[in-house]
Amino acid sequence: MKKWNSIVACAVGSALTFSVPAFAYVGVSNTRNLHGPIQINPGNKDWVTHILPTGRVVSPVGLVNGAPNFVTEVVPVGDHVAAMANGATRTQTITLYNRKSLKRMAVIAAYKKGPKKEAHLPTDVTDLHGNIIGHQSFFQGMAAGPDHTLYAAGGVSSDVAAFSVQGGKPKLLRRYHLAWQPFPKNQYPYAYQGHHVNKPRLFYPDAIAIGSRGKHLYVTGMLSNSLARINIQSGQTQYLNVGPYPFAVTLADGGKKLVVSLWGGNAVAVVDPETMKLLGTVRVGPPTGPNNTQAGVHPTALAAVPHSPDVFVALANIDRIAEVDTASLRVKGFINDSPYPDAPPGSYPDGLTITEGKLFVANAGNNDVAVYNDRTGKGLGLIPTGWYPTTITHAHHALYIAAAKGLGSGPNVEHQWVGNMMDGLIQKIDLNDLSQKLPAWTQESLLNDGFTPAQRAARHAEDVKATAFLRKHIHYVVFILRENKTFDEDLGDYKAAGAWADPQLDLYGPKELPNLYNLARHYSLFVNFMADGEVTAQGHQWTTAASDSDFVQRTWPEYYSGRGLVANPGWTQSLIPGGATGTGGVPLGVDNPYAIYENLSVLGKWSNPWISYPQRLFLFNDLLDHKVSFEDFGEFVSRSEAGNISTAMKKHLATGFPGWDRMILDTYREKMAVHWLKTHPGDKFPHFIYIWLPDDHTAGRSPCYYTPNYYVANNDYATAKFVHYLSTTPEWKHMVVFLTEDDAQSGADHINAHRTFALAMGPWVKKGYLETNLYSQVNILKTTEAVFGLPSMSQWDQNASVFSGIWTNHPDYAETKVLPMQVPVAVNAGKCDNYTLMRREAGASGHYLHPNSKWYAWYKAHQTKYGAGLPPPSKSDTYTPTTLLKVPGPEQMKQEWIAAKGVKAWHKEMAYLKAYAKKQHAPIAAYQAGEVE
Repeated sequence: MKKWNSIVACAVGSALTFSVPAFAYVGVSNTRNLHGPIQINPGNKDWVTHILPTGRVVSPVGLVNGAPNFVTEVVPVGDHVAAMANGATRTQTITLYNRKSLKRMAVIAAYKKGPKKEAHLPTDVTDLHGNIIGHQSFFQGMAAGPDHTLYAAGGVSSDVAAFSVQGGKPKLLRRYHLAWQPFPKNQYPYAYQGHHVNKPRLFYPDAIAIGSRGKHLYVTGMLSNSLARINIQSGQTQYLNVGPYPFAVTLADGGKKLVVSLWGGNAVAVVDPETMKLLGTVRVGPPTGPNNTQAGVHPTALAAVPHSPDVFVALANIDRIAEVDTASLRVKGFINDSPYPDAPPGSYPDGLTITEGKLFVANAGNNDVAVYNDRTGKGLGLIPTGWYPTTITHAHHALYIAAAKGLGSGPNVEHQWVGNMMDGLIQKIDLNDLSQKLPAWTQESLLNDGFTPAQRAARHAEDVKATAFLRKHIHYVVFILRENKTFDEDLGDYKAAGAWADPQLDLYGPKELPNLYNLARHYSLFVNFMADGEVTAQGHQWTTAASDSDFVQRTWPEYYSGRGLVANPGWTQSLIPGGATGTGGVPLGVDNPYAIYENLSVLGKWSNPWISYPQRLFLFNDLLDHKVSFEDFGEFVSRSEAGNISTAMKKHLATGFPGWDRMILDTYREKMAVHWLKTHPGDKFPHFIYIWLPDDHTAGRSPCYYTPNYYVANNDYATAKFVHYLSTTPEWKHMVVFLTEDDAQSGADHINAHRTFALAMGPWVKKGYLETNLYSQVNILKTTEAVFGLPSMSQWDQNASVFSGIWTNHPDYAETKVLPMQVPVAVNAGKCDNYTLMRREAGASGHYLHPNSKWYAWYKAHQTKYGAGLPPPSKSDTYTPTTLLKVPGPEQMKQEWIAAKGVKAWHKEMAYLKAYAKKQHAPIAAYQAGEVE
């Protein structure tokens, strides 16, 4: 195992693409979860060194221990450090660790509903004290008082929970309720960003500071654009509007100033903590406003400079640290947090702390901590961390760092959900070691990310060769995106893949996917291909931007687990509970899958996705800027803050193409896309085509919807027909078609829970070729950029490789074949209301129900048969992107498996998975992981 890990580290450090035998992943899979403190040394270094789906390596240093999934805050409290985790799990937790040894001492487990008799607490500690609390959640922020009282922000609970931690035994003292506060209609996000019909509006606390005299708590409310001051003794609360999406809060200037970072405002607010008066707002990025189309700079973490009015502000979206003078209310300067000269965004600085004359910056994107001189801003070096460090603090000559995704993912053969299977990581760095070890740590960090000059030069030389071939032969790129499948789930029975496929994990085989199997035999199949994100919310940003944003990373677990936020990953989202979205409808229960490209002012109560955008926006923006013709069938594009799409962008959007709607089949989408292309021949044919065919997501066992087998078969047939049409066009001679999934969250995989598949098709693609190099979705974008001469959008695509091994010098221009569906039309059994029946009838021809439609008129004319009126959809019959984003992978897999193969087959599959996991010593499910409630 040590030899294998050393080979991996070397291979990744040199090229970031390499061939890996399938068995190798299984051999190291049991090392990804830590169940006790480990002091990293040369003898055990390999044990914590792992490849990420992105191709980068994590190899933390210092003293480490495991933490629950997606830990986001760590604070010292007495002889302990407390770590908050708020992943998409049944429980959200606060874990107490011994400050010196990092031994787990206690866990507070909070359930959003009633408490359970047995909480999912770690079992590696004897004498473990745990608190189990009902109707409580945690989100982002904590603060510790001098009396060892720990205060935790409650997120959807809209409270602050206070705990006594004397002696390491936590005890709930009280909860401070916080009420939603209205904010001006001309202040982003212009409307409350939560579901509130028949539900209270939420303050949504996310950060806490304790007043200099210890009498007050200062708490930011993300959904209220507000700051609250709570009298700790009386609970009396005073509120102040501070601006869009307040995130972090800290005291500065000897306690005379209170500073709040405005996640959605490109600014920080400075407040007088005694009078609760806003002293001013300091802009740390470009001006914002309704017509602004550029992504935000995302001010996140704050660190006050001791004995000074200055505060450092992490600008997570642009890789800079701003220094703000709270006395003069101006920006004094910026620190460039890029890992190498002229690097595009991607470091994601999102955690800050100052001690011993140094500023330490947690870089979530690069899995390291950057060290700077806090007076000059000079960069001193880097410290390797776990995957996605989210916070950093210091105490007693040591740093404490939390990494949300720990050591990454392995196989999920125990049916873990990739969305929460990864344990987090807590890390302690002795500052006495810093001067001696920092140079070596810096080199290691750069090697892990592939950022050394030698690595970048070697990769560039290879890319130049591949790009020369592409520019000569490939002039058209087509990107087909489907939904939510692992490699084994779809291709486990593909015998040509050998050890890369596990037939026992195959849910849909040659019967449901005859065309996928046929295309794989005739073109290049990527068998070691990874999704860069865990879930849909991230996936569509990675496939269009070669990154997502820290906002998406931190918030998706909250709406996937039903904790009060409206999903906002790039698509617009209805603010009406149960209402369809910008990819599937309008309020009042009337579905409209064609609303995806409408302006928010037309649609009504809709979320504003602007805050979710990565800094350089999306591939569509680059194509537009560089005058490359393109057409977008179904994917979201960037909007202004107010939700409008530019006139120039709308010219490239197939507005007649339906977005998410489970009653409109992909065969209809294929017809619409082909019809559009037939009317745009010759010079009008776009050089880049992006098409979303989402039906292989299925609707599980929802009554009245098509069965999973039929959805998958229809999707397979539609994909093949679209590719066949492309092969009949003149453009085919210089075309490549890429096919992949947006994520891998709905099934099991014996190699990695992030593994999905990709296909490359076209005359210049090798036939029957298995590509075993480790690639991810970003490599598709990198190759597309190479074809059209586009700039990199992030550090990920700039340092990814252009596909090189799949091309041939002997093109085959033959048309592709389309194999017929082998699955008959079928729908799930169960009770369905008339509304759902009508939706299905309308959707069969690509239509939807609305008051002016012929379907609605027909329905009204047959009231005696179907009943009076058109009732709104019931909860059980609504299947929109809202529910898509809340269905965890285990539940989706269970529903699809039972619907496709039956209950007995499901139990047999579970027995196989458990036996396989035991035999291979695969990782147990993370102790906080599980299906959301």
